[in-house]
Amino acid sequence: MRSKALPILCYHKCGPADQEGRRLNVEPRRLAAHARFFLRRGAEFVTAGRLADGWPDRGVCLTFDDGYVSTLRNAFPALEALGVRASVYVVTDKVGSSADWEGGDGAPLAGWDELLDAHRRDFEVGCHTATHARMDGLDPDTQRREVLDALNALRERGLEPRSFCHPYGRYDSATLEILQGAGVPIGLALGKRPALPTDPRLELPRIVLAYSDGVAMLLYRMLLRPRLRQASGAAKRP
Repeated sequence: MRSKALPILCYHKCGPADQEGRRLNVEPRRLAAHARFFLRRGAEFVTAGRLADGWPDRGVCLTFDDGYVSTLRNAFPALEALGVRASVYVVTDKVGSSADWEGGDGAPLAGWDELLDAHRRDFEVGCHTATHARMDGLDPDTQRREVLDALNALRERGLEPRSFCHPYGRYDSATLEILQGAGVPIGLALGKRPALPTDPRLELPRIVLAYSDGVAMLLYRMLLRPRLRQASGAAKRP
């Protein structure tokens, strides 16, 4: 890893493929292999909210979208056994129900008791809006409700989210203004490279990892692909 370049990895569900399927899923053994890769290289694991306090020289951040039951029951114990902590982003109106925003029943989402227990064990519980709305398609007032209602739901339960995860990685200038006004210092989007200390703190890129992504693919997504994209962009410039 380049000094100061910080991979922020984006996961979703975590469990055996015969239970969770392959889409948006990483098996616990593969997740542990990712974590051990960074541990062997002396990386500092930080939760996303801690980036508001400073940027580590050799850091890595693991994030889990949506707050699936499988994340709390499979991913977090696998990481905890290695002394690693991560961030999970919850859709507050859906806590304890299912991820039904893309149609169908959706996979089950963790309840408040599990989320609060994870918080007590030093995992970060962050904000992912109230309903998993695509923010750049909404007017500012609706966006404000999505953000503030979610933040209030978390704060009422003793959680003080320091980071926000943009659903689908989508946002606009109104989203950023609302987050700033609400005092949220860190925002996570999607990207195809590690985050840099020069990136806007409310628009930090994350690298999405999927079922088949072993350590070799992790290296490709984290190191080689950004260089290939940079070289391709330079070749296209006159």
